[in-house]
Amino acid sequence: MKRGQRAFGLIEVLLAVALGVLLLAAAGQVFVQAYQAWRLQGAAARLQDDARLALQRMAEDIRMAGMFGCLRLAPADFADPAAVQAFARPIEASGDSLTLVGAELPGLLGAPDWTVLSDCRSWARVQRGQHVPGDTMLALPVRRVSYRVRNGSLLFTSNAQHAALIDNVRAMQVQRVEDRVDIELLMHDRDHQLQQRHALSVALRNPGDGA
Repeated sequence: MKRGQRAFGLIEVLLAVALGVLLLAAAGQVFVQAYQAWRLQGAAARLQDDARLALQRMAEDIRMAGMFGCLRLAPADFADPAAVQAFARPIEASGDSLTLVGAELPGLLGAPDWTVLSDCRSWARVQRGQHVPGDTMLALPVRRVSYRVRNGSLLFTSNAQHAALIDNVRAMQVQRVEDRVDIELLMHDRDHQLQQRHALSVALRNPGDGA
């Protein structure tokens, strides 16, 4: 060994190792916290996206509720007696369920429940099932759809379609207040212990139909 040089002692080596271990542990903890925050933000964003999707779809159906063509319908216009009551109450909101009757939105499976046939001038007729329009006749498909929460999922139901629209739904509250429908979704992610409330008020296009 040259003069002026000296070897590291055991204590110095142990201190260096201990310092390195502490730095690694701190870096690992920062990484774990960052990873957990990233997962939490991702889960929160998914809940928000799911709630936005569900509320948007429900709002579209609510706006179509009570839309039965260009003429006001009379009891004599119904070939199907069961349709009279359904058309009279196109919006039924009761706690955690919502049932709507109105002009059919695109993308649904199967045939509509009813079709309103009309020349939009002097006559209209409500027939069960699907019918095609004519040269001077409008054919408006009408569908009954329902939303309800069961076993943590928001279920969408029509005559030929039964599906879970979104999951992680703890509760839904629906209420009709005068000329609007208020909806509140309580979202819950059990894995990340996240809970969110999302609310929406939808103005009715046909407030006089089916109080």
